[in-house]
Amino acid sequence: MGGVSYADWFEIKRTVFPSSVNFECSKIIEYNIGINETREARFKVGGKNDDEKRDIKFELNNSNISLSTSVWSSENEWILKTKITGKAIGETVITVKVEGKTLNVIKIKCINYKDVFSQTEIDRLIVENQRSISNHTACIVAADKQLGKLLNNNTDFITDSSNNKANVYTAYTRVEQIKSKGFLANESIFSQNTFKGGGNYQPEKYSNGNEHIVSNYLNTSIGNKLGFHVFYFTILNGYHVLNLVVDNQNPCDRKFKIYDQLRDRGKYVVFSQVDEKILEMNVNNWSGAASLTRDKTASTKFGIWKIQKK
Repeated sequence: MGGVSYADWFEIKRTVFPSSVNFECSKIIEYNIGINETREARFKVGGKNDDEKRDIKFELNNSNISLSTSVWSSENEWILKTKITGKAIGETVITVKVEGKTLNVIKIKCINYKDVFSQTEIDRLIVENQRSISNHTACIVAADKQLGKLLNNNTDFITDSSNNKANVYTAYTRVEQIKSKGFLANESIFSQNTFKGGGNYQPEKYSNGNEHIVSNYLNTSIGNKLGFHVFYFTILNGYHVLNLVVDNQNPCDRKFKIYDQLRDRGKYVVFSQVDEKILEMNVNNWSGAASLTRDKTASTKFGIWKIQKK
C-alpha cells in the first residue's frame, strides 16, 4: 500500500504553524507601560484554525518587564492573555516561539510618559470624586481636589485643609496657575456657536465642519500612548468645571468618562460619543448659565486642558 505513515503524517501536520502571534488590537502601534504599572494584554494567534494545539512560549531579552503567563498550549485563532508589569525603563523584545521555533518578535516599551496615568492613579481620582458627590462640593473645588489626588500632590491643589492659594474665581484663572506649575501638557479652547432660532440663544449643534472638534483634539493629544489620559475642562465659559478621563489601554476599545461632582455618570462610554456628550452638557446647562447674566444669554465657549505629571 502506498500513502504516508501516521508518524510522517503527524510530523507534516505539525509543521503548519501559526502565521504570527501579535496584539489582538491592530491599532496598537507602540506598546508602552509605566514602571510598577500592571495591565492585561491580549495576543491573537494567526492562521487558520485546524484544531491542533501547539506549544507557544514568550522569551524576554531582559527584565524591564515581567509577564504573569509566558507559556501556552494554543490553537490558531485563539487569544492569549497575560498581565504585563513594567519594572525598569527601556525596551524589551519578546521572541515568540512555537514548538521551539522562532515565529516573530513583539516589542514592549517601559516608559514614564508625563501625560499618561495608570489605573492606580485614576483610582485615587475616582475615590475623591465619590467624596465630592457625597459632600456636595462646588464643581471647581471638586475638580481641583481630584487632580491633587491623581497627581498625589498636596501643595499645589486644593485639599480638605488648605486651598493652597488656588485662584478659583473661574476655571480660566485657575488653569493659568496649574499651567505655571507645569501640570498642563496641551490645551484647546472651543466655541459651540450654532443656536436655536439664531442669535445668542440656547446652543443646538456644532457649526458645520466642527462636528468632531472635541474628539479630533483628544485624538491628537492622546496619540499612540496606551493608558489613561486626564483632561480638566469647563463648559459655557466656566459655568461648570469637570474632569474627563479617556481609557486608552486598548485603542480598539477606547472609551471615556466625565467625572462630575453632581452625580456619578455611570460606566465608561464608547469614545465615538464624546462630541455628542460635550454638546449635550452645553445644551442642558445653558439655561442655568444664562440665568446668571442680565440679558439672559450665556457664552458657549468651553476649554479642555490635558493634565500631566511634572
